[in-house]
Amino acid sequence: MTSWAATELQSVTLRDARLRNRLFRMVDRLIAQPTASIPAASGSWAATKAAYRFLASPSVTPEAIRAAHQHATLARIAAQSTVLVIQDTTELDFTRHPATSGLGYLDHPKHQGLKAPVALAATTDGVPLGLVDQFVWARDAAQMGKKRQRAKRAVTDKERQRWATSLHVTQHTPSPPTAVW
Repeated sequence: MTSWAATELQSVTLRDARLRNRLFRMVDRLIAQPTASIPAASGSWAATKAAYRFLASPSVTPEAIRAAHQHATLARIAAQSTVLVIQDTTELDFTRHPATSGLGYLDHPKHQGLKAPVALAATTDGVPLGLVDQFVWARDAAQMGKKRQRAKRAVTDKERQRWATSLHVTQHTPSPPTAVW
């Protein structure tokens, strides 16, 4: 029997079959325990170590994994006559992880982390179909407290551009005859 992850991410492009199989095992374990840490979900020291090696591998990119999920999402969208695409931004708060680098300030200025605007496709009955678009980024700490200067920046340099880009991707990704709302 094929696992959910192997079916969902079958189009992932990774360097070799071992990386693909590790991805499928990791995703299946994390789905089985969505609130667990990697060590808790992995179940053993060897599996935990393998998961961290996988995540640190230069042959593995978030874009490749996301592209495989989006491919599966588009197949589900194509089977629908109408889909809803809901946009929202999630904040990934790493304030309590001081050794983490590459973070920006969040909506609460004393919190550090990443912003992740997403466009989630769903049926008109509310059944999630998957991500149509996602972009993970960090706010520039040098821009904190410079609200008045933001008005002078070009629209393409503003946070709202991420919404416009996501809308553009949403409008041009699904294949007809699916109506996208």
